Amino acid sequence: MSPLEGRSICPKCKHQLAWRDNIPLLSFLLLGGRCRYCSSPISWQYPIVELTAGALALLIFNFQFSIFNLIITYSLLAIFVSDLVYQTIPDEVIYPTAIITFFYSLITHHSSLITLFITAVISAGFFYLLLLITHGRGMGLGDVKLAGLMGLILGWPKILAALYLAFLTGAFFGVILILLGKKKFGQHIPFGPFLTTATFVSLFWGEKIWLWAEKILGLV
Repeated sequence: MSPLEGRSICPKCKHQLAWRDNIPLLSFLLLGGRCRYCSSPISWQYPIVELTAGALALLIFNFQFSIFNLIITYSLLAIFVSDLVYQTIPDEVIYPTAIITFFYSLITHHSSLITLFITAVISAGFFYLLLLITHGRGMGLGDVKLAGLMGLILGWPKILAALYLAFLTGAFFGVILILLGKKKFGQHIPFGPFLTTATFVSLFWGEKIWLWAEKILGLV
């Protein structure tokens, strides 16, 4: 079952949580970090994600606020956590976000909609090719769908900045984990967190990052 399906429950006692148990940060503090029904410790994952969501909203509000940017940011955060914790990229987030992005693009800059669509297809196709080459060891279909969503959100050339940043940071952290003995060479490392983080960064600073990357790679 997807982690996004159904009502919130305690992972220990499986008791369905009431609304008062789901108030971001406040419920965790009032409950003393323990389940109301079985007193099991509540994972720090929940307040950390809630605090991150608030911090990102504040960042967007002060930098480049729009409802669309907020929706995209929260969607990326949900995918980040899902892939990191459950190693799955949920369709329940990918498809609605893609639909919202499509209609937003249709309304705000319909003249570039074809470019966005082509970018999404190329991006997804590139990841699907990697999936075939690696026989599913390096990434899964969820990454292919996420790559398509990235192309639709970012367009050209921001998608290049996002992919460059994602592969660069993914390789860096992969090497670090191997050196620390946390992972072995060839062992799967969730790529969704790197893709979502790169998408968020590129959404606001993608063009500047790509210009910087062009200079580093000697393309200009």
